[in-house]
Amino acid sequence: METMKVSAAVPEVRVYRKRWVVLLLFVLALLLNAVPWMQYTVLADVATKYYGVSNEAVEWTALVYNMTAMVLVLPAAWCLDKYGLRVSMLVGTLGTALGLWLRVLGCWPEYFWAVMAGHAVTSMATNFLVSAPPRLAAVWFPANEVSSAVGASIIGQMGGVSVGCLLAPLTARASWTYEENLHGFLVLNVTLAVLATLLLGAVVILFSSAPPHPPSPAQPSAGGGGGTGYFRSVLTICKNGGFLLLLLSFNIMVSVYVAITTLLNRDITEFFPDRVEETGYLGTLLCFTGMVATFAFGILLDKTKKFKELSGICYFGGLGSVVVYAATIAHIPMEALYVVTGVMGAFLTSYFVPAYEWAVEITYPEPEGNPTSLLNWVMNPCSLVTTLVYSRIFGSYGAHAGHAFLAVLMAVGFLAQLAIPKRYRRREAELALAKAAAASAGADQPLLHSKA
Repeated sequence: METMKVSAAVPEVRVYRKRWVVLLLFVLALLLNAVPWMQYTVLADVATKYYGVSNEAVEWTALVYNMTAMVLVLPAAWCLDKYGLRVSMLVGTLGTALGLWLRVLGCWPEYFWAVMAGHAVTSMATNFLVSAPPRLAAVWFPANEVSSAVGASIIGQMGGVSVGCLLAPLTARASWTYEENLHGFLVLNVTLAVLATLLLGAVVILFSSAPPHPPSPAQPSAGGGGGTGYFRSVLTICKNGGFLLLLLSFNIMVSVYVAITTLLNRDITEFFPDRVEETGYLGTLLCFTGMVATFAFGILLDKTKKFKELSGICYFGGLGSVVVYAATIAHIPMEALYVVTGVMGAFLTSYFVPAYEWAVEITYPEPEGNPTSLLNWVMNPCSLVTTLVYSRIFGSYGAHAGHAFLAVLMAVGFLAQLAIPKRYRRREAELALAKAAAASAGADQPLLHSKA
């Protein structure tokens, strides 16, 4: 068995209360950045008429996030590795503010290009934020809070999507006049842009890359350092068989989630044509139940450290709920669909936390942002291709064929999930360092301090 090498030097460890301020700012940044993602896709019936564009054009307001990520996720992760959390956070919040102000111009129907441009800029900013949760959690939080901190970050992103879905049907409707829809778009987009600008100011003043002392013994042992070894680290990670299996299972799960949410309006139009305006509420439910489950799984991971077992529960639940959704959507009332959709959202979304944390465990001592950046980079072309194929199957062969395609993908991902070896490298390092600290310092010298 491969042995984990741990430095004999035991670092001074401190936990700072400022970590909660840093986490709050980061969660708010992810939330505001994610609000626009599904706003127009859940309003596809309204947007196509208001802007005079096709369903495919509206779907690209969401898919542009995948396109920009294919180009920028790895450079953004390199930026995180070289310049730290503060620079990545500043770029992310600045890009979010600029993109949201562009969307204000896109409120008028002749400026649909501004909608696309705003989404493109916002999606570029996303890349500087999405790889950071494991790094932020490891740099600022002690070992028993890391998974909860990662979960809180993901809740911020899912919360933004949820807010966007909830506000979309309150912003514009097919039955409203042009003036009413214009007013709704303006109120929402100006409010978001102002909030993003205020958040940018708060980040400039309050956000720090790292505390003076690490929060856990394993943190200083992790690789990293100035970006000089970033691509060497990526190559090392790509040779890890367990990580490659996790990469496959994670990206299938996320791709199925993106495909379902992007074409949710088409599903409801197909099976519940008189209740299309509820698409936004279903999208909100998908995200809300995912947020609750993400929080729960984050706490469970911190308490149990059972990454493989909890990941397996997430995946099995995701597979089962997608199969139930595919088999029942044509035969159940809308009220029952809310239940099925809620369960599906809980399992599909909550997989992010164990996947991110397990990726760090499998690849330790590589820097936390590097395996996450690879997960996010591959996720985007996979999500894009899966959504386009699903859309084509949906249009050519019907909704049931499209749903069957997604269910088969989930089954493949579940098999890959089962094959991932159970090895927790970071956990092994933490235990070894704790043992070394106990041996060298003795019981009378506390290792952990708390400081404002």
